[in-house]
Amino acid sequence: MRIRLRKTTPRQERSFYGHISVTQRILYMRLPAVRKENMKPLTVLVATGLSLFALLYSGCQTAPSAVTSADTGYTTPAQPQSTPTQWRPANEVTRPVQATKADRSGSSDVIFKSNQIKVTKTVLQEASVGGDLIYQIRIEALDDVNNVRVVEAIPAGVQFSSANPPASLSGGNASWNFPSMKKGDSQNIRVSVKPTREGDHTICSTVTVDNAFCLNFFSGQPKLEVVKKGPASIELGEEATWTVTVTNSGSAVASNVVVTDTLPDAFTPTSNLRQSIGDLAPGQTETVTYTAKAVKQGSFQNRAVASYDGSGPDGGGSAGSSPAASSPIAVVQSGIRVRKSGPAEAYVFKPETFQITIENTGDTDLQNVRITDILPKGATVAEKGGGRVSGNAIGWMIPKLPAGSSQLITTKVAATRKGKSTNTVKLLTASGLEASDSVTTDWLAVPGVTVSITDSKDPVRENEAVTYTLQVKNQGDFEPVSGTVTVTFSQGIKPTAVAGDARGKINGQTVTFPRTTLEPGKDTNLSITAEGAAIGAGRAVMEFSADFLTDPVISQEATNVY
Repeated sequence: MRIRLRKTTPRQERSFYGHISVTQRILYMRLPAVRKENMKPLTVLVATGLSLFALLYSGCQTAPSAVTSADTGYTTPAQPQSTPTQWRPANEVTRPVQATKADRSGSSDVIFKSNQIKVTKTVLQEASVGGDLIYQIRIEALDDVNNVRVVEAIPAGVQFSSANPPASLSGGNASWNFPSMKKGDSQNIRVSVKPTREGDHTICSTVTVDNAFCLNFFSGQPKLEVVKKGPASIELGEEATWTVTVTNSGSAVASNVVVTDTLPDAFTPTSNLRQSIGDLAPGQTETVTYTAKAVKQGSFQNRAVASYDGSGPDGGGSAGSSPAASSPIAVVQSGIRVRKSGPAEAYVFKPETFQITIENTGDTDLQNVRITDILPKGATVAEKGGGRVSGNAIGWMIPKLPAGSSQLITTKVAATRKGKSTNTVKLLTASGLEASDSVTTDWLAVPGVTVSITDSKDPVRENEAVTYTLQVKNQGDFEPVSGTVTVTFSQGIKPTAVAGDARGKINGQTVTFPRTTLEPGKDTNLSITAEGAAIGAGRAVMEFSADFLTDPVISQEATNVY
C-alpha cells in the first residue's frame, strides 16, 4: 500500500528593503511497501493503522490561525514552541501567510496569498521516475508591484526539463523576473521536470516583490505661441503696422510676459519695441501692436520674441520651444510715368496722330491703371485707340502693369477751330499713384486762295494798249494769307504801267507785286497796262506764291496781236 502526503509550508517575510519573500514547499513522502502474503491480515491492518497515525501526528499538525474554510486537510504547520526568536530590523513588518490545499476533486493546488500577491502552484501532469512532471505557477497581482521574481529550487533527484516562459538557470535554480505588474495582472509559468530516482521530492518556490511608496505631484510648464502679422510690402517712406499675438498653450502661468520686436535697419520705429503683457494664464491670449517707418528698399524679416520669467535667452523655456515669430516684408518704391506726344502745328479739320506712353518705373506691379485723355474744346476723335469716348475725353483701364513694363496708346484727333490748344492725359493707379503730361498744338487754318488774270480786249492791233486785271482772293474762313504776285508776258506784249491795291514793279517782260496779306474772305485787285508789240499770239502768265503752298497757283490769259 502506497500513501502520498503533500505538506505546504508558506512563509512571508518583509525586509527593511521592502521585499516580500515567500517559500512554498511540496513534500512527497513514501512509506515502505507491505506484502499481504507474508503477514496475517490483522497484523497488516494494525501495522498499517499505527504507521498512518504516527505519520499524521508528526507531520500534519496545523496552526489554527492560518486555516481557512477552503484549507480542510492541508494547512500551514504550527511553529514549534521551542523555535528561538530571530532578530528583525525595527522597521520590518510581518504578515500572516496562507498556504492552502483544497482537497476537492483531486485538486493539487498549493496557494500562497498576501495582501499584494497570490501565487498558485498546480500539478498539470504527474509522472513516475523518468517521466515528465508538468506543473504551473500562476502569479496574480492584488496590488501594483515591481520586480516580481520567482525562483524554483530544483532538488537532487529531479532534473529541470523546460519552462514557458523560458527560465534563467543558475546552479540548481530556475528563475523568472517580471519588472512590474499592475493590480489585476497575472503571469503563468509552465514548468516541466523529470524525476530521476524514486522517493519523496520537494520543489520550493521563492517569490519576492518590491513595494512602491510614491508621492504624486504635477509640475506645469508655460508654453508661449507667437503669431506676427503685417503687410507683405510697403512703399518707401510709409509707416507699417504689425500685430503680435501671444498665446499660452502650456499648463502653467507664464509670469511677466514681455514681447520684443527686433526691427531690421530698413525701419525707424515709431512705437515702443518692447511691450509688457504681464501674466498669461494657460489658454490666455494677448495682442500688442508695433509701428515703424520704412527708410530703405529691399526684402526683410521682422521678428518678434516673447519671454517670461524663467524662459531662455531667446524666450525658450525648459520645454525647448522658441516663442518667436517672423513676418516677411518688402520695402518697395512704386513709380509710374506718362508721356503725351503730338504735332506742334497742324491744320484744322485734318486728323493728326497723338501718342500716350505709360511706363511702370517702380519695382512693383501696378494694378488697375486708369488713363484719361482730356481733349481741347472743338476737337473731334477720328481714332480712339481702343478707349471709350465720353464727352471731351477718352478713357482706358490697364488691369495690370508689371514692374518695368510700358504700354503705348495711339489716337487721331482733329480740331475744328484754329489756334493753340492743349491736350492733357492723366492716370491713376489702384494704390493711389498719379501722373500726367500735356502737349500743345497750334492748329492752323488751311488757306483757300484763287487767282485770275483777264485782258480788257482781244485781239488788239500792234501798238494798241490793253489792260490786264489781276485778282487774288483768300477763300479761307480762319487765317489771313500772305503771298507774292508775279506776271510774265510773252514777247508779243509789252507791259507799260501798273496800278491797283499794291504797287508793282516792271522789269522787262515781268511785273512783280510785293508781298501782300489777304484777310479771310478778302481779295486784292491789281492791274497792268500793256500794248501789242508784235503781230501774233501773246500770253500773260500770273503766279501766286505763298509759304503754305508747295507750288505757286497759276492763271494765264492769251491775247492776239494783229
